[in-house]
Amino acid sequence: MCLLAVANCRQDISGTQSSAGINETEVRLIANDLAIERGMNLLCEASGDDNLSTFMEELRHSGISKEVRESIAADSVTMMNKISTEEPEYICTPEMFEGSSIRVAEAQKKWDEMRGITQ
Repeated sequence: MCLLAVANCRQDISGTQSSAGINETEVRLIANDLAIERGMNLLCEASGDDNLSTFMEELRHSGISKEVRESIAADSVTMMNKISTEEPEYICTPEMFEGSSIRVAEAQKKWDEMRGITQ
């Protein structure tokens, strides 16, 4: 189950700061979690918010360079393509969706914190 290994993999988040003061490595981790959610929704033909597209649009307004945004988008497509090769019976389970939902909520919270938005 390749997806489980990828979904649980966390990199060192001591990455570089963008000119907007946003940690690019953390942004990539957020995008990865959102890409997993989007890929699962596509594979499983599940309805759900397209949090990845919303995030990418927010990145466009955040001051992150076009090159970094394009790289993040390419990484997201790669992740969604990996998910599309998985067997739906292993991915389209309540447990996988629950885990993804938790990671997405954490990612969105982290993104809000990075932008100075608190709830």
